Amino acid sequence: MPGKRARIHFSQLSECERGLIIVMKTAGWSTRRVAGQVDSSECDVRNCWEQWTREGTHARKTGSGATRKTTRREDRRIVRQALVDPTVTRSTIRADVGVAIVPQTISRHLTEANLNSKRPFRALPLTPEHRQLRLHWCKARSMWNVTDFQKVVFSDESRFVLGTDDNRVRAWRHPDERYNSPHNVLRHTAHTAGAILQQDNALPHTAKVAHDFLRHFQTLPWPVRSSDLSSVEHVWDQLKRQITSCHSVHYLELAVQDLWAHLPQENIRCLINSKPDRMAACIAAGGGPTRY
Repeated sequence: MPGKRARIHFSQLSECERGLIIVMKTAGWSTRRVAGQVDSSECDVRNCWEQWTREGTHARKTGSGATRKTTRREDRRIVRQALVDPTVTRSTIRADVGVAIVPQTISRHLTEANLNSKRPFRALPLTPEHRQLRLHWCKARSMWNVTDFQKVVFSDESRFVLGTDDNRVRAWRHPDERYNSPHNVLRHTAHTAGAILQQDNALPHTAKVAHDFLRHFQTLPWPVRSSDLSSVEHVWDQLKRQITSCHSVHYLELAVQDLWAHLPQENIRCLINSKPDRMAACIAAGGGPTRY
């Protein structure tokens, strides 16, 4: 509201500041002068002085909030477990500590230690030969633009499980530890007219029957262990984020097909548009892993 004074927020008075208030008030200073000297509100100064005159002490009273359920030793044990095993779950920590606390309490204690639950970076187990092949493949197609990649039909396979996705683990880490190896997990290495078919080097794709079937189609050679260069990997991730728990394979199949049919085309266009950036990132990394 216009003309309304902005509210000033002050921190809790320290024991030293409380002692100074008592000394200055005893010397006859006004409440306003004392408040300006200790950089606090007049209300705090008045309450401190009234407590002194009424009780003879200026010690801060114990708060009326909920008591802490864990001891300092148990807090250190919670943090130590997350540091030793970044993928440990809150239920496992609670069972090990042996204290009846809710999962949110464990998360709060870990947050106080600057440890947050994040999805781990999925690294690719690349050998020097893999890096060289990836680098050569990207350089050979460094001049491709979005229009060229729109002609490619990307194919892939993925695993869907009943219940929650067991592949979506999380890790406790500090904000600057995303690419540190203890917090990484290894990735699984596993027709339209005028289109180019892309498929990875999984066994179903390299089988003789697959090669015989595709001998009349134009295919795009693909470097091994290069799921970060494929757009369809992100499509699987989007589907698994949306799928709910199913109690039978039949309902799981229907749910996946329904999500696939209603996948927003804008998401697919964004993935195709990112192909030149993926190539550039792989070349800049010397054929190594990228952030995609």
